[in-house]
Amino acid sequence: MRYRNDKPVGDPTEFFRVLRPGKVLVDHGPVTMTIEAGRMGAPFTEGAVAGAELVPVLLNQVVEFLSQARRPVGDLDPAADQRFPEVLRRMILSVRRLGEADFTPMAAVAGTFSDLVMEAVVAAGSDRAVVNNGGDIALHPGPGGPPFRVGIISDLAEGRVTHAIDIGPGTGICGVATSGLGGRSLTKGVASAVTVMADTAGLADAAATAVANAASCDHPNVDRCLAEELDHLTDIRGHLVTRGVGPLPDESVEEALAGGLERARKLNREGMIKGAVLFVQGRAVMWPEGLVRRLSRD
Repeated sequence: MRYRNDKPVGDPTEFFRVLRPGKVLVDHGPVTMTIEAGRMGAPFTEGAVAGAELVPVLLNQVVEFLSQARRPVGDLDPAADQRFPEVLRRMILSVRRLGEADFTPMAAVAGTFSDLVMEAVVAAGSDRAVVNNGGDIALHPGPGGPPFRVGIISDLAEGRVTHAIDIGPGTGICGVATSGLGGRSLTKGVASAVTVMADTAGLADAAATAVANAASCDHPNVDRCLAEELDHLTDIRGHLVTRGVGPLPDESVEEALAGGLERARKLNREGMIKGAVLFVQGRAVMWPEGLVRRLSRD
């Protein structure tokens, strides 16, 4: 495809646009995604566009199999997986790794989109790529490239980046995802944010949901309701989720952090994740220690 002033020439599509050389914004249905691609140290717009063009294909496939995507993985027969498209198969496999039968494949949908789009970007000739699907991020650092610096939000309701992690080829981290109270999806916990690092964005996405759910406590200031009261289209109807959290005493904060950290450590021991950082009402814990650093307040 030819480009003039970093915009496609004669391209009839409207679901993406080139923001600058090598960077594309996709805005299509529920997907808002940025794709950055490079090759040999220079921006590579064609690679980013190749990833963007896959998004409506993936979305149509999930819509076609939406009834299966919204069923708990415990109700899905593994023998039937091969009749599903690749995107749904990967969603299912990531969620099954949690060992929680009541999770649905939708717990990994955003991260799985990032993974598949990133693979398309690389297949188009990119040697460095970042795909950010609303905070569920797939990374391809490439051989010998500098590390990525990924900003981390400690409170999803505020949306301000307060911490960072440097991710290079030696870390084995190619996926980062964040969940918690105030995010795009519902949570059963009280964490203001939980960020998880894993081999893939799909695994990180599913694990972030599980760790955020485990970062919980019982206290009168924790307001819970049925999931369908907050989202009538939710895939977890009948589940109690957190609607809001007031000030919590230290012991409740510690209980929530301990529960989330225990879940993260278990997932790490099982090889599903590389690490996690959890935030509850201004306090943070992480595994392993030193995983992320706080940014200057200036």
